[in-house]
Amino acid sequence: MGWMPIFAGSLAFGVTNLLLVVSLYRPVGDLPGTGMAVLHPLFGFAVYVLLAVLLFDWTARKMGNAWQAALALGLAQFLLVNVDLVLRGERAVLTAAMSTIVMVVSWTALAAAWNMASKKTRS
Repeated sequence: MGWMPIFAGSLAFGVTNLLLVVSLYRPVGDLPGTGMAVLHPLFGFAVYVLLAVLLFDWTARKMGNAWQAALALGLAQFLLVNVDLVLRGERAVLTAAMSTIVMVVSWTALAAAWNMASKKTRS
């Protein structure tokens, strides 16, 4: 397989991401009022949790392994939230470290609970 798919994917992802951030994301993100909450924080959190669990459930079923699903989704979240923001100077390293602990423990708890519940429904 070699390095060519990695190189081609990096080029495609990097150029596309940069162009869309500069032309779409930044201009809208700089508009007044774009950072306002859409929902009450508790309701927003409940919606986030439900969507994360549904995505996890779909991923775990497709992969056939809850632990691999938790690892894949957790690593993706880590890259998007901690690596990207820290490297751009929008998140402190200590904040990212605490965020990483929250992610690892949360995805682990989800995988463990999902495994236990899915074993009970199969028995």
